[in-house]
Amino acid sequence: MRYKLIIAFIFIITYSSAFADTINFGSSFFNKDRANSISQIIEIKNNSSITMEYTVSFSSHPSMQTSDIKTAPLTVEIYDNETKESFSTITEDSCIQHYGETLFSVAAGQKCRLHLTFSPTEVKEYSEKMFIKSQKETIEYNIKGRGILMPDFTILYYTDNSGENIDNKRAEYSIKWQNETAGTKSDKYAYIKIFKTSQKDNTPLTYEISGDSAFKIDKELSTCKIVNNEIKEPVNNTCGIVINFLPSSSGDFSAKLIFNKRILSGAKEYTLYGSASDMLDFGTVYFGGNVQKILIPNTSDADQHYSILSESKDSNFRLVVINNKNLPSCIDDSNETNFILKKGQSCYLGFTFAPDRNADFTKKIILMSNSGERREVTLKGTGIEKLQEN
Repeated sequence: MRYKLIIAFIFIITYSSAFADTINFGSSFFNKDRANSISQIIEIKNNSSITMEYTVSFSSHPSMQTSDIKTAPLTVEIYDNETKESFSTITEDSCIQHYGETLFSVAAGQKCRLHLTFSPTEVKEYSEKMFIKSQKETIEYNIKGRGILMPDFTILYYTDNSGENIDNKRAEYSIKWQNETAGTKSDKYAYIKIFKTSQKDNTPLTYEISGDSAFKIDKELSTCKIVNNEIKEPVNNTCGIVINFLPSSSGDFSAKLIFNKRILSGAKEYTLYGSASDMLDFGTVYFGGNVQKILIPNTSDADQHYSILSESKDSNFRLVVINNKNLPSCIDDSNETNFILKKGQSCYLGFTFAPDRNADFTKKIILMSNSGERREVTLKGTGIEKLQEN
């Protein structure tokens, strides 16, 4: 039989040391059925001369059954060469036997591994404390993680006349971003899990994106180490690469993400699709205000002078200065209607929506450059009066 261990980051604690450590799950993807999760493992060692009883608890919730961060049995995947089937079983050193279990014991001089899973059901930053308490002390961990959105994935398998899959090496994978805003990075990120492609093939795993430049590999969010276009393959555990979509203008976009060898379920190529419009929809806003922005890139070979024109004098929509650490604001004053953008540079043009009545509002902004480039941006929003609290 061939055994494949599930391996994650391991932290070691003993009964004689009480300290606060940080367990950072990084980014994981929001999914309601908790099917996607990231794992971390804590090794608990009992150096005392008696059996120790341990209790696991969290600061943000009384019951682990409803938490996005849970304890889980540590399992091993077993492949039987005789039956050609694989199955999972709980390892002998797993601290617990059931999901969400919070009580366990460790005999004198023994150790076990506590498996934690992170399956975010919200798009947010997670931060809480975990406590592992024994007869001797309470050990505290700071737990962090981030839930983010995914675009739509499609997997198309070729079939024969009977409808049976021919070979998943001929599967087509596509990722689609829909109805995004031009000039703004989508809040949805595609995640592709990377396994070790082959124990015998030691050639570097590389990738290229051919097509529209709106699709990029996000090296900061990716859990795989990426240098230039080479992905450092994991040895035992998996890692992942993250793709973001930042359309510079309205329209439909497409590209192909191509690997030099197959990485997952026979996949070697992913088709990327995206659509964006020049409409900023502020949604329903209470009297007061809301701010959105678009990216203005100068892709020409010369400096450009831009003029901001409006088709109406509706004062519910106004220009606003954007404070952003990565890119400057196109304007330095909200009353400015002209700005200069040097070649190859970009800036953010911001708009505020401050409705003064219950109504639907729209306004069209026209951006003209001295080279004749014209871009239209439609602003849309609904005003609603906030009820006074008694």
